[in-house]
Amino acid sequence: MKVFSLIAVVLVSLFLGSQSQAAILWGEKGPAPVKKSRFNYDRTEEAKEVSSFWSQRKVGVGMATAGAYGLIGGVVAIHFHPQWSVDLGFGGGSHFQSFGFRVKKMLLMSSPLNPYIGVGFNSWQRSGTRPFNAADVSPGYVAKEFMSDADKRTGTIDEKLVHGTLGVQYAFTNGEWEGYGLFLEALFLMSVEDFDAAPTASIGFNYFF
Repeated sequence: MKVFSLIAVVLVSLFLGSQSQAAILWGEKGPAPVKKSRFNYDRTEEAKEVSSFWSQRKVGVGMATAGAYGLIGGVVAIHFHPQWSVDLGFGGGSHFQSFGFRVKKMLLMSSPLNPYIGVGFNSWQRSGTRPFNAADVSPGYVAKEFMSDADKRTGTIDEKLVHGTLGVQYAFTNGEWEGYGLFLEALFLMSVEDFDAAPTASIGFNYFF
């Protein structure tokens, strides 16, 4: 038993001694440096191609449905910066016409799939004075959220709106579809007169040149 005890003491002493030596060496030299490689998408050929696309294409034309311009609208976008544009639009729905503008900022410059934000102003108006059934107004949120009872009785649509936008756009930067884009956006519309509000969404396409 004494022999086994002596052997155990020796082994424990050797183990502790080796651990102390390792700790000293670690403290003196530190861990071996590890080289890390970090992928940088902005330096890829695709990223350079997308950045070049937005630097060269200054104007876009397109159509949007069920958004700030009513049931359907046309949009002209003027890009004064690769990430910034001013959008001018016109359109309407059943029984009214619309026009407006917004400032839009794209959040990325190097990806064909690009989220964006925007803020704008719109005017919805009806030129006629003949009464109509408010239930026939399309999109439906125009009458439901923004027309007063008096407006519905007299057939009046005269709304001034501000809106915020959060969307995503995909642009084809090469191939036979080069220049075309698709977008999907969520909007929040609010009247500047009585603060009536309504959320909506829009989908559309555009072409950049």
